[in-house]
Amino acid sequence: MYAVSKVTQSTQRAVCMALSVAIVTLSLTFGAFGVQSMEHVGYSVTVTQLK
Repeated sequence: MYAVSKVTQSTQRAVCMALSVAIVTLSLTFGAFGVQSMEHVGYSVTVTQLK
Protein backbone atom coordinates (compact mmCIF):
# COMPACT_ATOMS: atom_id res chain seq x y z
CA MET A 1 0.00 0.00 0.00
CA TYR A 2 2.87 2.37 0.78
CA ALA A 3 4.41 1.74 -2.66
CA VAL A 4 1.14 2.58 -4.41
CA SER A 5 0.76 5.71 -2.32
CA LYS A 6 4.34 6.72 -3.10
CA VAL A 7 3.82 6.23 -6.86
CA THR A 8 0.57 8.20 -6.72
CA GLN A 9 2.28 11.09 -4.93
CA SER A 10 5.15 11.07 -7.43
CA THR A 11 2.74 11.03 -10.35
CA GLN A 12 0.66 13.82 -8.84
CA ARG A 13 3.78 15.90 -8.25
CA ALA A 14 4.94 15.35 -11.85
CA VAL A 15 1.54 16.28 -13.28
CA CYS A 16 1.36 19.43 -11.14
CA MET A 17 4.86 20.43 -12.22
CA ALA A 18 4.00 19.90 -15.89
CA LEU A 19 0.83 21.97 -15.53
CA SER A 20 2.76 24.72 -13.77
CA VAL A 21 5.33 24.82 -16.56
CA ALA A 22 2.57 24.94 -19.18
CA ILE A 23 0.74 27.77 -17.38
CA VAL A 24 3.90 29.85 -16.97
CA THR A 25 4.90 29.27 -20.60
CA LEU A 26 1.47 30.29 -21.88
CA SER A 27 1.41 33.36 -19.62
CA LEU A 28 4.80 34.52 -20.84
CA THR A 29 3.87 33.84 -24.46
CA PHE A 30 0.62 35.80 -24.29
CA GLY A 31 2.39 38.56 -22.35
CA ALA A 32 4.99 38.83 -25.09
CA PHE A 33 2.28 39.07 -27.74
CA GLY A 34 0.53 41.75 -25.69
CA VAL A 35 3.70 43.83 -25.44
CA GLN A 36 4.36 43.39 -29.15
CA SER A 37 0.85 44.54 -30.05
CA MET A 38 1.22 47.56 -27.75
CA GLU A 39 4.32 48.63 -29.68
CA HIS A 40 2.21 49.30 -32.79
CA VAL A 41 -0.49 51.58 -31.38
CA GLY A 42 0.83 54.74 -33.04
CA TYR A 43 1.88 56.78 -30.04
CA SER A 44 4.85 56.95 -27.71
CA VAL A 45 5.26 57.48 -23.98
CA THR A 46 8.07 59.52 -22.44
CA VAL A 47 9.06 59.03 -18.82
CA THR A 48 10.60 62.06 -17.09
CA GLN A 49 12.31 61.94 -13.74
CA LEU A 50 11.50 64.89 -11.50
CA LYS A 51 14.22 66.21 -9.17
